[in-house]
Amino acid sequence: MTDARARLDGYPELAEWFEEREDRSETIRDALRLLKAREGADEYDGLDDDQAAAESWLLENVGIGSRSSLTYVENRLAQQLSLDMDQIRERIVKPLEREGYVTIAARIERVDVVVQPPAGGGSGAATSEGAEDASSGRGGRGLSEAEAEVLSEARERLESAEPARADGGESA
Repeated sequence: MTDARARLDGYPELAEWFEEREDRSETIRDALRLLKAREGADEYDGLDDDQAAAESWLLENVGIGSRSSLTYVENRLAQQLSLDMDQIRERIVKPLEREGYVTIAARIERVDVVVQPPAGGGSGAATSEGAEDASSGRGGRGLSEAEAEVLSEARERLESAEPARADGGESA
């Protein structure tokens, strides 16, 4: 955890305004996000801290172009972010979908989340077909057609691979 401090000596109007803020920590985080975005270094355009953490978790645990059950993703994110399920859906999943970071794909048996390729965020209408359409990504700035094909082939190999047992024994 980083402890950020600011000296507001010589800026009485700013100091007075800051003292009136109810959540000063969030005010500082918002100011830093705004400054970072202005400098063009914001990795997750338009996302707050919880949404960016969720996107990082999705990239690491689900994978680009891969799909996972919406229920599973919401449960894991609720645990990860210490939020209830309604908050996860409203504050995390819907904004990530709106910004093109994920696509919600309705299936016959369940609803899946498809993680889109990282390419700077921004609103883009992504499709719901996973790696086959991963090149559409976020606003069309995702994987090339060749990269999407390699990703699709890798997913097929993973899906057809025999699962390994955690204890090192032979799988069934």
